[in-house]
Amino acid sequence: MDLQHLSIGQMAKLNHVSEQTLRLYDKMDLLKPIELNEETGYRYYSIAQSAALDMIQYYKDMGIPLKEIHERLNAMNLNTMPAILQDRYDYIETEMEKLKISQATILRSIDSFNRYMSLPQIGKIFFEYIPEREICVYHTGADFFTYSYYDYEYHLRMFKDYLIEHHFPISYFTNVGTMMRHERMATEVPDFYSDEIFVFIDKGINCPLQTEKVPAGTYMSMCCNVFEEEKHYAQQLFDELKKQNYKILGDYLCEVVAEYPNSENGQREIFYKMQVRIK
Repeated sequence: MDLQHLSIGQMAKLNHVSEQTLRLYDKMDLLKPIELNEETGYRYYSIAQSAALDMIQYYKDMGIPLKEIHERLNAMNLNTMPAILQDRYDYIETEMEKLKISQATILRSIDSFNRYMSLPQIGKIFFEYIPEREICVYHTGADFFTYSYYDYEYHLRMFKDYLIEHHFPISYFTNVGTMMRHERMATEVPDFYSDEIFVFIDKGINCPLQTEKVPAGTYMSMCCNVFEEEKHYAQQLFDELKKQNYKILGDYLCEVVAEYPNSENGQREIFYKMQVRIK
């Protein structure tokens, strides 16, 4: 074997790459053979070129695109290496954070569907202890008790724009609930006005947006699965609160526990849980 005049097959085998890969690198000017026989089309490499190939594989394993590798190789020297590696380290840190968030949202979705399977039947009042939660809230200015399902979908688009604008992981854009503030329920007759939507934020997640805490406590809850019937069932919930002489301690949350798109009408099938912290 002539180490200064290796065939493409020999070079590929020595470096654990395919001949097709070496042809691609030649085409992209990443690694050109030292000799190309114009008559036969055979490519020949020097074993010394393995240093460049090692660096290409090193960068590729870090997830750097081939086009960017080409640019980095052309400008590479010992003085630039620390900055290049630090830049890639920072990129990987960001990607790991995104994956961590995606993993958390998947687990939250699994938990939501499991809870959906075990919740009481629609329209039945029940009590539950719920630990402290954290939410990101978006003010729409639209009253979901009087607006239609289509208005709800429109304002979900506005919320989605808001999340994207603030570089928030789009995986959180699911199971978006609505809420009504405590002061609207503190009167003799509740003022049914709900103009804010929210998503839950998982613990340990670094949220770039302002959030607020939903205190732990005992909640009176009721489930429903029709968007237009929320006010009807919410009224029943508050009638029972008044009848049992419970004190309202916090905001009213309408939490979307499970949802999926209906293939027939294209609308969102929603199963939600209305809840109020009480004493």
